[in-house]
Amino acid sequence: MFRLPGNQEDEALMEGKDGEQGLRHALDELLAERKQLLAAYYQAATACRDKGQEDHAQQLARLCQLLMDYAALWQFEIHDLLVHSAAKHPMAVKVLELHQPVIQRAADQALDFNDLFDAATREGKFSPVESRLSALGESLANRFEAEDQIMLNL
Repeated sequence: MFRLPGNQEDEALMEGKDGEQGLRHALDELLAERKQLLAAYYQAATACRDKGQEDHAQQLARLCQLLMDYAALWQFEIHDLLVHSAAKHPMAVKVLELHQPVIQRAADQALDFNDLFDAATREGKFSPVESRLSALGESLANRFEAEDQIMLNL
């Protein structure tokens, strides 16, 4: 669930008990989206490996959409909630500061992958996208590990 900054509902979520519940809800949503993202990654990688599958472009499109949703959920909801609840979770915020570069690199790689997919769709040539799947997988693994470290400190 994406919310715009400055929304009164958001400000209420960032304060007191509601903020804690909002953070927990956002983390639950993140983990659910992570499962979907991992499934989509596996399906896209399998479809690309088995070139006979006609739906590999569909699988890649689904993967790209989930990548963007996942990155937005972290950046515009969870990150902001953590920063606003620094007094309640000082260790998590310290770990966030330590791991944010890894998360940002992974987000940048996801954006690059999405842009590459858009270009491949226009040109009808998916081999450049397919060749980047492995690097994307490594980047996601690093990101998930960093996020897990932050969550362990809540």
